[in-house]
Amino acid sequence: MRLAIIDLGTNSIRFDIHEVSTNRKGALFHRRLYREKAMVRLGQNLFLSGALSPESKRRTLEAVESFRDTMDALRVNRTVAFGTAAMRDASDGEQFLAEIKEKTGIEFRIISGEEESSLIAKGVLANETTPKGLFALIDIGGGSTEISICKNKKTLFSHSFNLGVAKLQQVFLKTSPPKVEPTSKKKGKKNNHPVTELRDFIKSVVIPVQLIEHWPKVPKIIGSSGSVLALSKLAHQDRDVTTKPFQRKELSKIVTEMKTKTPAELLSMNGMEPKRVDLILAGGVLLDEIAQLLGAKEIRSTEFALRDGILVDELNRYQRETSRDKSKTYGFSIAEIEKRAHLWGLDKTHFAAVQEKAEWFFDHLKPVHHLKQEWRKYLSSAAILHDVGEIISHAHHSEHSEYIVKNANFVGMQIWEAQLIAELCRFHKEEKIFDKKYEKKIPYPKKDELRPIFFSLLALLQMADSLDRGHKNILKLKSAKISRSKIEIRFASKSACDLERLRFEQKKTLFEQVFKREIDLVKAGK
Repeated sequence: MRLAIIDLGTNSIRFDIHEVSTNRKGALFHRRLYREKAMVRLGQNLFLSGALSPESKRRTLEAVESFRDTMDALRVNRTVAFGTAAMRDASDGEQFLAEIKEKTGIEFRIISGEEESSLIAKGVLANETTPKGLFALIDIGGGSTEISICKNKKTLFSHSFNLGVAKLQQVFLKTSPPKVEPTSKKKGKKNNHPVTELRDFIKSVVIPVQLIEHWPKVPKIIGSSGSVLALSKLAHQDRDVTTKPFQRKELSKIVTEMKTKTPAELLSMNGMEPKRVDLILAGGVLLDEIAQLLGAKEIRSTEFALRDGILVDELNRYQRETSRDKSKTYGFSIAEIEKRAHLWGLDKTHFAAVQEKAEWFFDHLKPVHHLKQEWRKYLSSAAILHDVGEIISHAHHSEHSEYIVKNANFVGMQIWEAQLIAELCRFHKEEKIFDKKYEKKIPYPKKDELRPIFFSLLALLQMADSLDRGHKNILKLKSAKISRSKIEIRFASKSACDLERLRFEQKKTLFEQVFKREIDLVKAGK
């Protein structure tokens, strides 16, 4: 199954495509095929006007339309798309999502803050190495902030707060640097600095929940958002820093420093991300204040977040469905392999000849190889693709073939299947694979159940490839005479087959070693 996940946030829209499959024993695993992130700023001016701006909607729609093209190209067969705080707050959110569905066919679901918080925790806890004992997970978004108090791998408390960097910037800080508003003559009271007012507001929102639910103090925070990552880079003065911890007191110093800086001055700070310069102070104040309220002294970022929690749920759903219906498969087809071969411009005469002969060997030598019928399509696929590496270079083309097949992302092909076909392509020229120098290169260890299947298929593939050495398909296989110690393959041809017969003799070594029988090629009589 190919699964697309789209996370439409207040600042960014994130897009992943995963290949989900099981191995031959039914164990579930997956790999990410594609990842993209676009900063569409959907929440631009949203928290002042209450509605989405035309420009932010245009940027978002363009991003989703490009995702649609990628999904079609990679043949995605399940899509999970969801909206968060901006969609919850916008008066025209539902209307905009209806427009997206009409133009792209992608249906978004608006999730609640509680569901968002739960999914973030699930995604981080399932993938991250977490501290022992108590710690907090914090996701600072553009429109909301989710906090979970955890112990080991268990969530004790989880809450979504109506706090987000875009919202706080628009309502409290407004400019860079923030300016203290003139004192009103009527009130006669001096106004506080916007950062001070922001800190007071954060306390008023978070503390009541802390007290009601009796949250314990935590020593460490794991932050799962772009804001935390950006602040981590500032703390380490390095844009390449990812998950290295930093101290809260370092964060406090950075926030104090940023309070008085203009955008140009902020950009000159080591580690500053240009795309976040207008929101970085709001994110810093929010993280610093929450860390103080939680009693945390150490903070680090993580790449795992909401979409990873969605993935966990989807993997569980997939496993339930496949366990209920063992007959349900997402198998690849030979037609798909042939289509891709044509697209890559492979020599059709040759790969069709090798495919035909490989299938002939499989069908006529069943008393010898004893392989189940299910393995025939793997042999056929390798026969079609064994020379695909030549589109890169003729030299070492078998190694290029291995790489291409492993990364081609054929529809319905599971990871272990792609590896098997790729390894057949990789070793299709190595008739002395049992030599000691090859032992460490053999892809399947001695106890692996696929090892004998790999050798059997490889032996058949090498025989088939040897019989079209001239790439002209001039030799036709007619019959096989099988005895306990010998196999005689009879063929017919209207042309001289000296090259094919010579190559057959050179390549039969592996076949005779695997199947413990001699094999000869004999021209059939008239």
